[in-house]
Amino acid sequence: MSAIAELPEVTRKRMLTLQNLLQSWQSEKITSVQISEITGWKDSLIRHDLWLLGYNKGVSNGYLKDDLQEAIGQALGFESEQKNCCIVGLNRLGAALLDEATTEGSIFKIKAGFDSNVNRVEILRSTFPLYPATEMNWVIKQEKITLAILTVASKEAQSMCDRLVKAGVTGIVNMTRAVLKVPDGVKVENLSILNALKLVN
Repeated sequence: MSAIAELPEVTRKRMLTLQNLLQSWQSEKITSVQISEITGWKDSLIRHDLWLLGYNKGVSNGYLKDDLQEAIGQALGFESEQKNCCIVGLNRLGAALLDEATTEGSIFKIKAGFDSNVNRVEILRSTFPLYPATEMNWVIKQEKITLAILTVASKEAQSMCDRLVKAGVTGIVNMTRAVLKVPDGVKVENLSILNALKLVN
C-alpha cells in the first residue's frame, strides 16, 4: 500500500494545499502559525498532519520550506519522474485545458488530447497533439500515458473510461457527472464544480 493510500483523505487534501502554498512561498522558512493564518487550519492540526506524514523536523522558528515540500511530495507518493497525462473530451471544458500552463511547474505533462469529433480535433489549437478518439489506444501506449482528465459528455463517460483502462491508464480525473466503474488498481478522482458549489453554499 502506498503512502498516499495510508493517509486519511482530509489529511491528503490539506497536504496538497500546503504543497501548493509552499511553491509560492518566498521565505526560506515557514511556521505553523503562518500556515494557520493563510489556511485557517489550527496549529495543532498542522502538526498532527505532519506527524502522520512522519515529518518531525520542525525547528523552533519554523520549517525549512524546501525540506518540508520534499517530505510532503514523498509522503504523497509524488516522485521526481515525469507523469504523462491526456485530456479526453475537447468540449468547452476540455478545450479550456489545452494549455501547458495547466500543469506548469509540476511533474505532470499533458501529452495528448482526444475527442470523438474529428472536426473539433482539426480546428482546435494546442501546445500538444490532438487526436481522434479512435487513436487513443496506440497513442496512450506510445506516449506512456498513465493519467487522464475525462471531460466528455456524461453518457459517454463509462465507455471512454473503459477504453482508457484498456489502454493502460491507471488514474482518471473525472470531470463528468457519471459515476465510473473501474477495476482494482485504477484510481478515480471526481471533480464537480456543481458539487463544490453545494459544499460551500
